[in-house]
Parts: sequence; structure tokens; C-alpha cells
Amino acid sequence: MRRTLLVGFLFGALITPALAAERQYAFEQIELSNGMKVISLEDFSCPIVAVQVWYHVGAKNEEEGRQGFAHMFEHMMFRGTDRLNETAHFDNIRRVGGDCNAYTSFDQTVYVQEVPSNQLELVLWLESERMAFLKIDQNGFDTERKVVEEELRQGHNRPYGRVPEKLLAEIYGDKPYGWTPGGQISHLRKTPLEDISAFWDKYYLPSNATLVVVGAVKHAEVQGLAKKYFDWIPGGPKPKPVMAPPIKQSKPRAVTIKEDKGPLPILGTVYRTVPMTHPDALPLQMCLGILGGGESSRLYQDIVKDKKIAQVALGGAFALEADGFAGAGGVLLPLVGKKKELMQTIREHIKKIRSEPVTEEELTKMKNQMRRGEIAGALTVASKAGQLGSYAVLYGDAERINKRLAEIDAVTVADIQRVAKKYLIDKHRIDITVEPNVAGALGSLFGGKGSEDEGPEPPKLENRIAKRTGPKAEAKRPEGFPDQPPAGKMMDDLPPIPYTEKKLDNGLRVAVVANHEVPMVTMVLGIKSGAWTEKLPGTAMTAMAMLTHGTKTRTAKQLAETLEFNAISLGGSADMDTARLTCSAMLPQLDLAGELLADVLRNPTFPKDEFTIMQQQQKMGMLISTKTPEYLAEREMRRQMYGSHPYSRTPSGELEDLDAVTIEALREWWAEHVRPENCVLYFAGDITPDDAFKLAAKHLGDWKVEGTFTPPTLPEAPGPKQTHIYLVDRPGSVQSQIRIGHRSITRSDPAYFTSRVLGQIFGGGFNSRLNKAVRVEKGLTYGARGGFNARRFGGELQISTFTKTPSTAETVKVVMNEIEKMRAAPPEAGELNDTKTYIVGSFPGDRETPEATVGDLWMIETQNLPSDYLQRLLKGVRDTTADDVLNAAKSLIDPKNMTVIVVGEAKQIKNDLEKIAPVTVVNAPAGEEEARDGEAAPGGEEKP
Repeated sequence: MRRTLLVGFLFGALITPALAAERQYAFEQIELSNGMKVISLEDFSCPIVAVQVWYHVGAKNEEEGRQGFAHMFEHMMFRGTDRLNETAHFDNIRRVGGDCNAYTSFDQTVYVQEVPSNQLELVLWLESERMAFLKIDQNGFDTERKVVEEELRQGHNRPYGRVPEKLLAEIYGDKPYGWTPGGQISHLRKTPLEDISAFWDKYYLPSNATLVVVGAVKHAEVQGLAKKYFDWIPGGPKPKPVMAPPIKQSKPRAVTIKEDKGPLPILGTVYRTVPMTHPDALPLQMCLGILGGGESSRLYQDIVKDKKIAQVALGGAFALEADGFAGAGGVLLPLVGKKKELMQTIREHIKKIRSEPVTEEELTKMKNQMRRGEIAGALTVASKAGQLGSYAVLYGDAERINKRLAEIDAVTVADIQRVAKKYLIDKHRIDITVEPNVAGALGSLFGGKGSEDEGPEPPKLENRIAKRTGPKAEAKRPEGFPDQPPAGKMMDDLPPIPYTEKKLDNGLRVAVVANHEVPMVTMVLGIKSGAWTEKLPGTAMTAMAMLTHGTKTRTAKQLAETLEFNAISLGGSADMDTARLTCSAMLPQLDLAGELLADVLRNPTFPKDEFTIMQQQQKMGMLISTKTPEYLAEREMRRQMYGSHPYSRTPSGELEDLDAVTIEALREWWAEHVRPENCVLYFAGDITPDDAFKLAAKHLGDWKVEGTFTPPTLPEAPGPKQTHIYLVDRPGSVQSQIRIGHRSITRSDPAYFTSRVLGQIFGGGFNSRLNKAVRVEKGLTYGARGGFNARRFGGELQISTFTKTPSTAETVKVVMNEIEKMRAAPPEAGELNDTKTYIVGSFPGDRETPEATVGDLWMIETQNLPSDYLQRLLKGVRDTTADDVLNAAKSLIDPKNMTVIVVGEAKQIKNDLEKIAPVTVVNAPAGEEEARDGEAAPGGEEKP
């Protein structure tokens, strides 16, 4: 019934009274005796369940001088209880094949889990444990504070990393949104344990929490388990809401934000507006979308395409719970210097949208895009849970989820002009210029300190547990409450992955993965030639990116307008192994989407003016990338590991490669490699195989390319070499990026299945040996990961982390020590079993969407794997023994032949690194001198 309603909205059909009585999302909501809300939604499309706990507390609830408390508890909530140690939450979730995480925003902190549906009780037991009995002790606080510090440093030291906090301070001053959710290192360093504990006592209450459960479980089961695990926890008073002060600004003002790391100026205009529950929030979002959202928007067509004074157009309205802001702007072209013209053009467009109505076509385009966004939100249980949580907690009404499409439909042209006149007014205007600060950058290069605002490191204090003072201080587990995690039986049988395949007369193979949950279809044309086939680095990726920028039948502007008006997503991409053209659309636009895909595939023209704009945008992206240390670390690792092999470079090429790529090179690569016999067309979503084959035959059945295709010969990659450290010097860096590894096996190797288990144990998740040693126990990093990455023509052992400059050598030693431990003894039975059950148990959830299944099919196709590869993988994982893991560690991990890359300040860390292995200092190329620090995402792992 939900799908029928969606189709009705899409076609603009009249809804009958009987149909209107049905709700798109048939959720149920109850409130426990302690004030906790419980929302459930049944979805049996996949045997998984998403469990989210929304606490109504975020950065806006913090006091001045105490910034970062909400974010701190995003971390502290995983530290355990009197029954659970600091990794037990992750351990229990992952051993049943689940994943968990959390995030903090301005208005909420959310804890998310996704597990097999028969493990719901386990998740609720874990959530109730930490809601009632979280262990808040000095050692745990100190360790997690150090982890948070590393997380903040890696954000602050990226290009434009501190712009958001400076911008918010200009818009709001202080409360409610004058700072970002990350917090301030100096505030956390001077926080006593009692203050952090009091914050938890005040806000982490059942009365301030909402449990959302979406998946293959019945309402009655969710409600019964929620009562069992949460109803006994004392509720306490609900915290008072935080209100935004009235706007005091009475005349326009200009603000310049100095940016030490970003290479290009950004100019724009910002206004305070309305909170998300205000009826004008939605029209404002549409208004700013018309102004600067997408390539067919007014600003993009003017400042990027026509005047050519900017590389990117910006426009958006951001509604938070207590207030909002809206703005428009652009990223200036390098060396153009037309700041006044850019700012004047932005103001003219804002003036025009206030004084003249937008067209019906513009409004319809925005509505179509927003409808698509709402419907795409129904693709996964996690996204549905997120929407329900947002409406329940931030809007105060979960039923809004069933009203959203009607609200979008109701917005009129008059509404757009009305909100523009009301809120985009001169007296509330703030003109923002983000200006690259050459002096600041040079200061960091020549001895400037990057951490002067962090405050002194607090003294080491004796460990103690904080005393509870809130409503939960006297909480006791009820009689009969489980004292062990109530894990369910692992699922033995996995759902089949049905697909249908057919070859057209021209040799193009077509495969269909049907899923009728939502009225949307994705088409993926996989091309077996990736960047490894190009003669000039960057050719394949540029050619794919240029596809929507002009054909023999449509100009770039016409394509952008047609795609965005019909809410069709169409774009090309390339990696080293393959390329792909992806198109997705709602059912009413599917035939048009097929026509457009065929047009850009068969008739690309690569026009010169569009190519020039594309190159400028690529250079902008590369300028930013080459100023981040994670990019430099990955680049140096590739070069040292692969030599002259194509894997030594990226699909985009380097900055110096971009000017060498020509239109002729794009056309030559396209003509040689993009042909029916070298491609596979996949359909994923709400379509039958017969309809898919007919659509493919209609638009691509007569597609033919002259000539034959011969893939190039790949050079050999260099052999192993003794462990050596390559130190990329980044003067002034406050962090060091670390990469360690060597070349390894592909999926066709008999040892690959065992390597999956080995990699998970060693560095595959938060509870891996590597992350426990580097983050959980020592607090040296925000995240450490490691494992085996198998690609088409080769594989690698990859280890990644980062740490503050003084602890660089210590972190490298810890990693090398964990490598030796992995090779010294087999894993214990529990560790091995937990890892195997995680890999097997997470398999269905990783394939929740048909697009994910298409990814599997494409991998099997391009890596020449047997059709039953996935079944063999699962059997291989199940059959892996402890001795198998030990033998694989000894044969696949060679500590004597490691390539170690460190990006950091050489003068501070070189001597200590030389005590580990020989060091070669690599100077960053000209133009990349500023120190930049980045992130190794915690818990990342390769999927099958």
C-alpha cells in the first residue's frame, strides 16, 4: 500500500478516500511510564532491523565554556557499565553480524545499530544498560578526551575546516547555535569529572529519549521488549527547550574569515531565518534551491557558465530545531579576482527572486527533486528509522513523515516570493568572504604553532568513578533482568539473490535485479575499461564526468534542465579498474531516463567550453586534495608500492596531469573502450525483467561501435623490498598521517577467504586488535584500521591511522607490535567465532538494496570470479580455523617488507622514526606546503 501511495503522488493521480485513509508509513508509537517514546515500523523486505535511540540533546544544550559535552558523550556511551567493558557494546553487536555507531548534531545525539532481526533483544539490553548504568570514570574520560582531541584536530586542519565554526559565531554570536557540535579542546581539558557526569544525569534520561525500531519485527514484539528493558529506568524531568533569541541585527554587515588552509576564496550572503517546524521552512528550502541548487540553477548558469567568474555555485536553507539560516554564494576562480562582481551578481539574484515570481517550471523542478528525496529515503531500514526519529524528536510529531509529500505539493509560486521578501532582507544580510590567509599559512610553515588554542594538557588524575546525582542515581535492575547479553541464534540460511540476464543482438548483456519496495529504478552501465587503460592520466575519469555536458542532440544546459526538472540522476565515473554510467529515476520518468542514458552514451560531443569549465573544477578539487595529508600519504604509498604499474596513480591524475588531457584524448579513449561487448547494463529496482529487456532493446538494441577492442598490456609491479619509512615533510603539522602495508593477494587466491577473517580480527572494526591497541587502550588516535584490499589486478595489505605529532613514532611501534602478535599465535576460539559470525551475519544487511547486489554482480564479472563466488566465500569463512588464520598471518603479512609512509613535520619526528627503520625524507611538491591533517575512518573494512 505504501508503494501505491508513492506512485499516486508521483503521477499526480487523485487519491481515493479509501486510499487516503492509508498511511505511507504505518508506524506505531507508544509512551512508557517514564516518558520514553517508542516508535516501530514493520518492514519485512530484508531480515534485518535498524535500532536507533535519539537523545534530545546536542550542541545547543551546552553552556558557554563547556563546548563539546554532547559530542563527548557520543564517545563515552561506548565505555561500558559495571557489567560491560569498554569494547563490549561493539563486541556484542558485531559478533551477531551487526554494526553500530553514533553521531552528534546541534539538536540531538543518536545511537544507531543495524543487526539481524532476531537480535533485537540484544540491542535493547545493551541500550538499557548504558542508559541506566553508564560507567563515567576519570580514566575513561581522559582516554576518550584524547580521542576527541584527535578527531577535532583532523577536522580543524583540513582546508576550510574551521570556517563553519567561525561562520556560526558570526550568525549567532553564542546560543543557540554559535558553535559546532565538535566542541573545543581547551574546554574539555579543563572540565572536571563531576561536570561531565552532571550533563549525562540531566539529559540522558528516558523522558528525553526516543527509541525507533524499523525492520523485520512485529510492533507487539518491539513494544513488549521496550517495556521490559526501559520502563523500569527512572524518567526524571524533561529538560527545558532552548529558544533562539530574536534577530538584533538592523543593517547589513560584511565579515571576512581568514582561512590558513583553503586555497580559493569563497564569497556569499547569509541570513537568519526560521526553525524547521515553521511553515516557511519548506518554501525557503525551495527558494534557495531554485537560486543555487544544481547545474540548472540560476546562480550556476550565471556565475559558472555565462560570466565564468566562479567554479561552483552555492545555495541552501538550513533549518534547525530552534532557528535556521539561508545563504547563497560561489567559489571564485583562481587568479580571476572578480570578488566585487561575484558578490554583486549574488545580490542581484537575491533581489530578483524577491521582486519577481519564480516560474512554475522552476517550482515544479524543485518539487520533483524533493519528492524523489523523500521516496529515496524509503530504500533502507536505517534511512526510514532516521526519518521517523527526526520527525518525532525535532519536529515533535512523527506523523509529519506521512504529511511531507502533501506539504511539498502545497507550496505555491506565491509562497516562494513571499518568503524571499520576508527573510532575504538587507537589514539581516551578512556578506561573508572566506579569504585564503597567506600570512597564516606561512606562519605554520616557519615555526607557527597549530595548537595554541588547545590549552594546557591537564594533569594525570587518580582514577575514580563519578558520583551520580540525577534521577537514575538509585536505579536498580529489576528482578529477572538478564545478566548476560540475550543474543539470538545466528541465522543459518541466507536469502537468495535472484537476478535475470539476457544478451541483446548487439552483444550487450543486460542483467535485472528486481525489487518492488519503492517506485524507483537504477540503471548501471558497467564498462570493463577503467583508468588502467588510459594513455594520459585522468582521461577516463574526465571522459566519464563530461558525459552530461553535451551530446549531438542536447546542450549541457538542456541536459541539466531536463535531468533536474524530472529528478533524474545521471552521471559517469571511473576508478582504476572499471568505469560506470549510472542513472536512476522514479517510474514515471524511467523511459526518459533510458533515452537520456542512451543519448550521453552514444552521442557525447565533449564540447570545448564545457571541457574548460570541467578542468577548472578538477583543478580546484585537486588543489584542496593535495593540501590534505591523507591524500599525500595514500599517494606516496601507491607510488612506493606499485612503481610504473597503473595502480601507482589515481583515476583523476595529479595536478600536473590535468593540463595534458585533451578533448581528442577523451574522444579516442571513448571510441576505443565504450562498446557493447565491453559493457554490461544492470537494472536494479521496481521493474520486471521483461520490461527491463524491452527498455534496453528500445534505447540500446541498435548500438554498435566499429572496430575491435584489445586491452593494453600491464607492466609488472615491483617486487617486495625491506621495511623502509618514507617521511613526507609537512612543516608545522600538528598531526601525522601513517600508512603501513605491502602488496598482497586478489580474490582469486585460495587464501583470500581466510584473509577476510584475518583482516577482520586484525583491523576490521572498532573492536579489532589494532583499534583496541591504538585508540581504546592508549587514546593515540580517533581510529585505526587494517586489512586486505583485493582489486582486479592486484591486492594490498593496508593499515591506516593518524596521531598527534609527538606520538608518531609510538603509534608506528604499536602497529608493528600488533603485526608481530598476529603472527605469533592463533586467535582464541571466541575471537575467531565472533569474527566469522560478523562476516556471515552482516551479509544480508550489506545487500539490503538491489544496487548493492548489482555491485556484487559487477565485481564477479570484472574480476573473473565464478558465479557462485559469494556462496563459496561464506563457506570459506565458516570453514576457517584458528590455524588457518595463523598460517595466513605468517604467509600474507611480512613485517620485514613493509612500506611505511608518514606525513608530518620531519624535524620533530625523523630521529624517533629512524630507531624503527631507515627513513627517507620526501619533500612535498611545490604548492602543497601547508600542513594538513586528515582522518582514517574508524571501523572501515572491505566487503566481500
